[in-house]
Amino acid sequence: MRSVLEPDAVRYYEAAGMIIKKVKGISRTFIRKDARLIDIAERIEELIISEGGQPAFPCTIAINEIASHFTPAKDDERVFKSGDLVKLDFGASIEGYIADAAFTQEIETDVHAKLICTAEKALTSGISTVRPGVYVGEIGKAIEQAASVEGLHVLKDLLGHSLLRYRLHGGLTIPNYDSGSDMRIREGDVLAIEPFVTAGSGAINRVNGGNIYQLLRNGAIYAHGPGEKELLEYITEHYHTFPFAGRWLPGTNGLEGLIKAACVKSFPIMIEADGAPVAQAESTVIVEQEGCRIIT
Repeated sequence: MRSVLEPDAVRYYEAAGMIIKKVKGISRTFIRKDARLIDIAERIEELIISEGGQPAFPCTIAINEIASHFTPAKDDERVFKSGDLVKLDFGASIEGYIADAAFTQEIETDVHAKLICTAEKALTSGISTVRPGVYVGEIGKAIEQAASVEGLHVLKDLLGHSLLRYRLHGGLTIPNYDSGSDMRIREGDVLAIEPFVTAGSGAINRVNGGNIYQLLRNGAIYAHGPGEKELLEYITEHYHTFPFAGRWLPGTNGLEGLIKAACVKSFPIMIEADGAPVAQAESTVIVEQEGCRIIT
């Protein structure tokens, strides 16, 4: 199969995918009882850098009913416990080209084996439908059917997405259900397919405190408080369009002011509304002439 992407773009996407594939394999050994969340996040981010990439976003660690958008703060002393259902989500960028993946793992128990297996099956089903011309809702339909046949629900508020250069969330969103969208997949699209499944309703509550941020605009004229302009310059220079962690900053003095001025946004933690555990699976694919190719 061929791709309409430029050869350099394909090479960079594949290289980022190889990093994520390697990190995914290694990081499974990190998830164990009493391991500190901050240590795991930093080890994964350091691994991405050591392999020649840059983190495309902070390593997300979501436990049990937390579905997404949480990374530990620098002083976070929390550890994994026996029975925890842990989701790790991470991405690598090379020259702005991004690969993104996630997996779910249970610590010392197998209570959630069906949930984890169903998330992986839903991912496989969704990817199997990806080809040029297909409606994004068809991908979502395959994902939801794989969950519903097991008596489980998808989280409709969490979506897959296209991966453009320097844009983690590109022009397309990939629903985990049949949204009825008239958007179609095109040859050359690079997509992150990521189902989230649960035995709960799948509704989401949003809670502050995820420690993940993103630059909205380099509006220096709106930065007035102590340290705000300096911090804005640092964020613009080092992260630009990519999400970043508060712990990546030289200091957080001025961060709240930048959020209030709409220069920076804060991502809320996404939590399953019924408190039911959530499993996630994710891979990045390149859409080619006759289907797609998984690169992570």
